[in-house]
Amino acid sequence: MTSRAATTPAADPAPPRPFENRWLTAAQIADMRLAGLPGTKRGVTYRAAEECWPFRERSGPGGGRLYCVADLPADALADYQSRFLSQARPSGTRRGRPDGTCFFDRNPHIADAILVLLEARRRPATEVLELLEAMFGGDAGPDLPAANDAGTAALPTLRTIQRFIRRAERENRVFFTAQRDPDRFKSAMRPALGRMDATVTYAHEVWEIDTTKADVLCVEGRKSILGIIDRWSRRARYQVVDSESAQSVRRILVDTIRAWGVMPARLKVDNGSGFINASIRTALETLGIELDPCLPGHPEDKPYVERLFKTFNHDRAAMLDGFAGHNVAQAQALRAAAKKRTGRAVVVPTLTAQGLQDIIDAWIDGKYHLRRHSTIGMTPMERWQSSPVPARAAPHETVLKLALSAYVGQAVVGKRGIRWRGGRYWSEALVPWMGRPVQLRRDEDDLGALFVFDDAGNYIDTVVNWERSGLSEQEYAMAARADMDRFLAAQKAEFKERRKHFSPEVARDRLLRQEAERAGKLVHLPMPSRQSPTPAMESMTARPAPQLPTQGQLDAAMAATEPKAAPPTKTDAQKVAEADAVIRAHEAGEPVDPDALRRAKLFAQSTTYRVEKILQAEFGVPATPVSTSLQQERK
Repeated sequence: MTSRAATTPAADPAPPRPFENRWLTAAQIADMRLAGLPGTKRGVTYRAAEECWPFRERSGPGGGRLYCVADLPADALADYQSRFLSQARPSGTRRGRPDGTCFFDRNPHIADAILVLLEARRRPATEVLELLEAMFGGDAGPDLPAANDAGTAALPTLRTIQRFIRRAERENRVFFTAQRDPDRFKSAMRPALGRMDATVTYAHEVWEIDTTKADVLCVEGRKSILGIIDRWSRRARYQVVDSESAQSVRRILVDTIRAWGVMPARLKVDNGSGFINASIRTALETLGIELDPCLPGHPEDKPYVERLFKTFNHDRAAMLDGFAGHNVAQAQALRAAAKKRTGRAVVVPTLTAQGLQDIIDAWIDGKYHLRRHSTIGMTPMERWQSSPVPARAAPHETVLKLALSAYVGQAVVGKRGIRWRGGRYWSEALVPWMGRPVQLRRDEDDLGALFVFDDAGNYIDTVVNWERSGLSEQEYAMAARADMDRFLAAQKAEFKERRKHFSPEVARDRLLRQEAERAGKLVHLPMPSRQSPTPAMESMTARPAPQLPTQGQLDAAMAATEPKAAPPTKTDAQKVAEADAVIRAHEAGEPVDPDALRRAKLFAQSTTYRVEKILQAEFGVPATPVSTSLQQERK
């Protein structure tokens, strides 16, 4: 076998440069922003045609021309070589440097900047490049290549940024999703290995309650749906309401407790105003139910009622007339389909609120409660009936009505009873509470009655407004006074019986007598003392005491210093009359004080003068005689 040295010249030719056979499009050359070359595809194409760069036709879709890197101008070729292919890349190393480093390995601050830009949202590579140019275009940094002839600092090419973005999106998918779309992160990526029902051990230990907008439009408008579900058994109940309010929440609680015949030990709610308010809090305290609000921004703390809404919307709501879509995109598609059918981009409802309520009740009792749930291994009704611990029984209907009534506030019982919204409410039971604060609640279906409780939540009585009682105001007032008279008579009888065993007068006389006896037995001995006058005290005793003025002298001095009464204020009519008199006297040639004439002419030009003249002309208001005042003015 012949050796290579015998068949080749003595000196081996230089190895071919690795960029001599590389061909680029005009767009790729423009993206590199090489020294001395334009930064746009059109500019590179025009420069290549003007300088007759060698090219070859590009095969494949799109066509175009390819330019060899070795045929670029000297400045551009040197820039390309220094930035990308300064030496041949050894086998097994990364492209760009013989040591295997890339642009972002040499410029970590550029990589960090791109990652920061991608944190909030995914950005196109062109936008990232523009922001990098704005940030680092004037300061290349110690690790960046020097600026080119155009004065722009070297930055990664558009293709390099695109590759970096693709790799960053792939490697930081979980973090970017958590920052950009927290809801999607919670539903798809956040670990959920535990179960929320692991802590409950019997039926009706925890009820979850929540509200959502109905995906089905009603004839009365878009309604909301309140849902209650037992966390242990999954037994549920829906109620169609106008909105999430304290009134609707109390109603569904009363209806559910009455229908199921039991009460929960704990009620899991979110932080909405319909669930966190004085009426709900005091009502649950009265019934002995613990109010357990979720942490703000954590709806996953009540997952079963949230899942219940989703189950109904996908299982039944989508097939109903008036379905408006689960999200914005679906709602827009439904409106577009409606426009194609009817010419109007509007979903026309056909169901009433009561009709939607009937469909929901039938779906829950006829399907949901009878369907086997994979998480509990049985139907909700079977699970509910197999509870190892009996639930708390529902209280009497009257107790529910009183406890879950609307909280009005605090009031003080006065001689006019309880005043609320301009009405007067009274009951015989209020007599002992005169002048004391009480808590008020009301029946939302009856504004003529108020429920009165003490500070501890104990029921006192139901007070009634006189207009609702059927009596006249006079009869109602007389009845209230009769209640007070009966109360006072009973109290007097009790105190009369108490006075038989104790007399305040006898106790007083005995106290005074004891004090007098003790005072008569007390003897005071004189205490030793000594004289210790001060210079000020001696100066006071050296001179006779001053003679104080008598009361008559004081009255005369006060009368002399009293201010004199101010002259009476002139009316506008008197001022007009005086000004006219001065002007007429001047025009008649009579002697007039120059200052008085000047003041009269200035006043004649004022708004007050003109208004008074109009009043006299229109209504015949007589001018006030000013002969006396004018004479005094002239004097």
